[in-house]
Amino acid sequence: MGEFATARPAGLARLTLVGASLLPAGLTLFFSFNAGGYFAGAPAVAAAFLGLLLLLRVTLAEDPFAGFTRALVIVAAALGLFVAWTLLSAFWSDAPARAMIEFDRALAYWLALVLCASFPRDPERIAWALRGLAAAIVIVCAAGFITRTLPELWPLDESLSEARLSYPLTYWNSVGLMSALGLVLCLHLAASEREPRFVRPLAAAALPVLGATLILTLSRAGIGVAAMGALLYVVVARPRGLPAALLSVGAPLALAMAGAYGAEELTGSDPTGREGIDEGGDLALRVGACALVALVLRAVLLPLDARLERVRVAPETRRRLGWGAVGACVLALAVGAVAVNLPSEVSERWDSFTSDDRVGNVEEESRRGRLSDFGNNGRLDQWEVALEGFSSSPVTGEGAGAFQKRWQQDRPDDLKVEDAHSLYLETLAELGLVGFVLLLTALVALLAAFAARARGDERHAYAVLLAMGVGWALHAGIDWDWEMPAVTFWLFAVGGLAIAGAGTHLAPGRFARVGIGVGLLALLATPALMALSQAHLNNAYEAFKRGDCPSAIDSALASTSAVSVRPQPFELMGYCDVRLGQPELGVEQMENAIKLEPGSWEAHYGLALALAASGRNPRAAIDRALELNPRDPLARSAARAFRSTDDPQKWRRRALRARLPIL
Repeated sequence: MGEFATARPAGLARLTLVGASLLPAGLTLFFSFNAGGYFAGAPAVAAAFLGLLLLLRVTLAEDPFAGFTRALVIVAAALGLFVAWTLLSAFWSDAPARAMIEFDRALAYWLALVLCASFPRDPERIAWALRGLAAAIVIVCAAGFITRTLPELWPLDESLSEARLSYPLTYWNSVGLMSALGLVLCLHLAASEREPRFVRPLAAAALPVLGATLILTLSRAGIGVAAMGALLYVVVARPRGLPAALLSVGAPLALAMAGAYGAEELTGSDPTGREGIDEGGDLALRVGACALVALVLRAVLLPLDARLERVRVAPETRRRLGWGAVGACVLALAVGAVAVNLPSEVSERWDSFTSDDRVGNVEEESRRGRLSDFGNNGRLDQWEVALEGFSSSPVTGEGAGAFQKRWQQDRPDDLKVEDAHSLYLETLAELGLVGFVLLLTALVALLAAFAARARGDERHAYAVLLAMGVGWALHAGIDWDWEMPAVTFWLFAVGGLAIAGAGTHLAPGRFARVGIGVGLLALLATPALMALSQAHLNNAYEAFKRGDCPSAIDSALASTSAVSVRPQPFELMGYCDVRLGQPELGVEQMENAIKLEPGSWEAHYGLALALAASGRNPRAAIDRALELNPRDPLARSAARAFRSTDDPQKWRRRALRARLPIL
């Protein structure tokens, strides 16, 4: 095994290494079934958990930094500084709680990288990490596929039964990206002759399920990532098992995806209606049969892998064949470009992207016709607003999490978004050039490390990491993948295992360990408190929805005791005070919320309702809410209601009937 050879640990150490291999899979499942990890609680819990694991490793392991290399130091330093910059942005942002939430997410990524990279590199560990990740992705995508095709077997709340498949991540493009990454990863597992004999057929069987799931999301970018990633993997890895894998899965995968594309009711307005259920049952049967055929064919063709593996090609011949293949591809592309009049097609598609804000019309947006529509779906407007934020503060940015407020104030239409649909432009807007350079350095260095190691006997694993990493990086440029740990966490966790060194002696002394441990404990205070605050806030919302204001107030107080800079608990208490007939206390609570986040239109809206409920003039407060979010229907409706009369009694009645932004 050359430089990869490592001594096999025993007992607890062996279990620790196995745990490190399965960590990416475990947390991917955790994030996936917690709304993709988007909301504040899940990243905070993950960061606290990872920090405790790293603390235990630093204090108890004999050589806790055995995997550290120069490449790792570059990635970890750049990402660590990015994490610190994210937290520091709370000092110049008018929404420090948002910066803390963004910090928790970035901290979870950094802790995953450092923890996994602290172990010496081992091909077996990396291989098992990839297999575990593939299993987790298949479980998530299969769950989503079952809820759509067999809703009687796995029913969902009606609010989750959207036209485009989004369960369990709650966002269809994220499910599409996860399916695409899973397709590339399972292609590797099915085609690599270095995988165990039982893994290759299982991976082949998973491909039709992943392909059908991808189509049901109607994610154009996801399909592009799958195609690009598969091609990049094949070119870099050149697996000997590829012919047998393609023979096994080519037809089943195509049939499964074609069946999903033809199941129009499953991506229509009523996917769980009678026609949708009938169509879903047929598709589930079809995809199941395709998976079974792929599994059997791949098992039957396993001997072909062994025969191809024994074929030896001279280096000179291999180079000639490689250049010949490249030439053939270039020629085929050139002929195809001429045949379809590529320049004209590209120009037409570009015009469509830059001129069409929406993909299809509102009623048909989620239908399969969107796959051939090249509209930008509002992204150009979001990118323009992000660039406006960057131009206003190019060095430091406006603060982590600040894009949502700028969009609310400057958006050209009624579309509600919280992220800029581009990691890179949003980073420029929120964290300026400093944050952008740090993030780009970390990502480029990580992908460069994959590329540098995608050679030799272990090239297959690094080739699939490179293909998946490049696909993720491109997709993150047009969507909010960074905010969805379910599709991002693997990059830093498995990436840490992959770029670690073969084993170096870097054992800190006792006092150094104590210092690092104290630093980690201090670092973990923010995510631990945020996780506690979010748990109490969730309880407060649930109590408020069922009309139990005393319980809601108690939980809100507990939430703000954990993290005192969040405005939401004060807003909730303010609404409860109004409900309980104490509007003056409600005014006080809303003013507290405004002090914490002056740019929050929700807090100003709540203040207007509390003032009106107490018989006081709400117009200044509602005007400020409307100034911060001029297109919001709640603010506009309240402004009309409060401007149309000077009668305090009418203000009170209208305030008590007004809709709330927290429901």
